[in-house]
Amino acid sequence: MSEDKDLKDEMKKLKEELQGLKEQLREMSEGLEHKRKGIYIDVNEKLSDYLGDVMEGVAEGIRGELKRSIFISPHHGEIKIISEEKERPEETARTDPAQAAAIMSALGHEHRLKVLDELMSGGKYISELQNSLPEITSSTLSSHLDILQEAGLVVQERVRGRYLITIPGRMAYKMANAITKQRDKQIEQRADLGE
Repeated sequence: MSEDKDLKDEMKKLKEELQGLKEQLREMSEGLEHKRKGIYIDVNEKLSDYLGDVMEGVAEGIRGELKRSIFISPHHGEIKIISEEKERPEETARTDPAQAAAIMSALGHEHRLKVLDELMSGGKYISELQNSLPEITSSTLSSHLDILQEAGLVVQERVRGRYLITIPGRMAYKMANAITKQRDKQIEQRADLGE
């Protein structure tokens, strides 16, 4: 009988050991799954708090950058940041036809509209634009950017060299899309009427 008891005790120990190994295997599998999904760093609490603070600072910087980039406007070839507190100039009933023509002319090429579309998501360096728009050669892209800058739809940061879309650029891009959608709608309606 003592052999049966010893055998049962041994079996119990083996089952406990097997259960422990299964638990370790499960933990290792979970760790591998985390690593497959992205960067996985096992950090202590202090380091985790520090990293959280750093990430919050980075996020705050990005929010500030986005807030400023939305309100960038051309001003005599320089970048002028319009703060949120200042009053916006009121729109006048009449516009200068030459300025309106310059803006419409700048929108008159599909490559320039593609450039504006790329800049709608945020500032980009010329190399990023070239990678995003491989169908446009670098010299042609540079020429299109010059035209967009002259029309006041795009500005280039002096220090960093990034290209940013201005408020008028955003408005012009949205206007071009709205006009195109309206025209498509009219064509569709005419087709439905059999014209």
